[in-house]
Amino acid sequence: MTAYIIGIDLGTTNCTLAYTPVGSTEISLFSIPQFTAPGVLGEQFSLPSFTYFPLQEELEAKIADKSYCVGAFARNRGAELPNRLIASAKSWLCHGGIDRREKLLPIGAEEGEEKMSPLEANAALLRHLKEAWDLKMVDAPFKNQQILITVPASFDPSARQLVLEAAEAADYPEVILLEEPQAAFYGWIHAHADEWRKQLKVEDTILVVDIGGGTTDFSLISVTDEAGNMGLKRRAVGSHLLLGGDNFDLALAYLAKGKLEDQGHAIDDWQLQSLVHVCRTAKEQLLGEASPTSYDITIHGRGSRLIGGTLTTAISQEEALNLLVDGFLPLVTPQDRSIIERRSGIQQIGLPYAQDARISAQLAKFLSMTGEVDSTSMDNFVVPTALLFNGGTLKASALRTRLIEQLNQWAKECKAPAVIELPGSDYDFAVSRGAVSYGLARNGQGVRIKGGTSRSYWIGVEEAVPAVPGLPMPLKAVCIVPFGMEEGTEQELSHQEFALVLGEQATFRFFSHSTPTLSSGQEAVTGMIVKNWKQELSELHPIETVLPKTETDGKTVRVKIKSRVTELGTLEVWCEAHDERKWKLEFDIRAQDEAAAK
Repeated sequence: MTAYIIGIDLGTTNCTLAYTPVGSTEISLFSIPQFTAPGVLGEQFSLPSFTYFPLQEELEAKIADKSYCVGAFARNRGAELPNRLIASAKSWLCHGGIDRREKLLPIGAEEGEEKMSPLEANAALLRHLKEAWDLKMVDAPFKNQQILITVPASFDPSARQLVLEAAEAADYPEVILLEEPQAAFYGWIHAHADEWRKQLKVEDTILVVDIGGGTTDFSLISVTDEAGNMGLKRRAVGSHLLLGGDNFDLALAYLAKGKLEDQGHAIDDWQLQSLVHVCRTAKEQLLGEASPTSYDITIHGRGSRLIGGTLTTAISQEEALNLLVDGFLPLVTPQDRSIIERRSGIQQIGLPYAQDARISAQLAKFLSMTGEVDSTSMDNFVVPTALLFNGGTLKASALRTRLIEQLNQWAKECKAPAVIELPGSDYDFAVSRGAVSYGLARNGQGVRIKGGTSRSYWIGVEEAVPAVPGLPMPLKAVCIVPFGMEEGTEQELSHQEFALVLGEQATFRFFSHSTPTLSSGQEAVTGMIVKNWKQELSELHPIETVLPKTETDGKTVRVKIKSRVTELGTLEVWCEAHDERKWKLEFDIRAQDEAAAK
């Protein structure tokens, strides 16, 4: 019997868990048992999203109860041995250039050392949360509860499916997915249940800026009039940006590296990784409340001549502020949008980090609503009326102040009202609390944000035209899911038929668009055709499959296409023939990963 609603923030840097008894509206944080030091079991409200593989002598000393450990000790020990540490496991789930089931993490591990796949690394974090719950809540087994897990708003269907699969591997019951910025806003609404309607008004637009450890997410939520009552609707979400606190840590690490090299020390890649982990703590200290004027940076040396085997330098608060605020949040014009990123043909295996580290320029690109960077048009530029902060990185008041300054600079240029900050942000726990609040809203105990899909989705259709030597067959994109299609609903391209290839290997190509309208100003609706998809849309991972056929079938069969967004937040695409046979085009992650690896 379900006794609790559980919300899980599967974070890039930290995981948190919140819960409420069914029938109650009081949301509590769950204190998570974990190793905090070698062999020492403690509890914290956050589970650091790090997996460490102990040395053989550490295993013999039983510093952990498995061949790996996660949490606080994993993070701290991994700072000393970074080649044995998995960090940012969630971000690897959206990396389409690798086989996400291949045991390739940690990237720097030596031959023969234990490794995990990105899928296994996320399952390990989820499994720890489940086991922690079962350890403390013996009368309410985890598998019997209602579970909600948050994901970045920009996660595509493949990445969402991987989260569900990681949960299944961790022995979870059926789970519901919720976008993190929406969860943060649900958390704010719950915390201000008696006041939020007084602080907002119809036609307000709230910008949620979520800068976490590894990612930055932007979402726009509009306040609407629902038959005389105040309602909420998700308006747009940004692209998946691997840009966040990890970038800040690396910037400080390079600053410290330069200082140590000025002292005459040579810093190798192994030591640089150690600096990154030490600088994570430095960032939190130097940008936090009541911060020190400087922070000592100490790492292990690589030679016997060093006294005590360590190297030490210091970073001042002023240096940190100048580097991080002016470097990542420079004041830019609304037209100064993040550049279109072009990748080198040969790359080191790693995460596809954003190449433009200017968060303010990334935000300008998002608020342009079309994503165009070659245009200076301000026709579609949106200046929000209110701002909600989320994510541990934004606990730094200097960063929040700069973001407000930037938005109000744009508001002035666009002759829009000043942007206000919504009070009472919970930077660490709003997402898990908000997931529980969403669970309450699903049960009729709160207002729901009308969101649906965070993108429009399109399928590639090969055109029937004569072949031309040297040119590929032309492809057009047909919209099968409009932006904002609600969970639990389906759409059919009722006035269009297609030829579906049966009995042989076929490739199905999919595309998406992150705003309700295209650059032309047209709204993306079911059945819309786009021929210049290379300029308008982003291509997703293809589906490679062989669809079954009968003896009486030819090479193709006439079908209509139906799409369905499930209650769990996943996308299904069906091809239906006149004789009522159906073929499901599943976002089969295994097939996609195998194709990507070839």
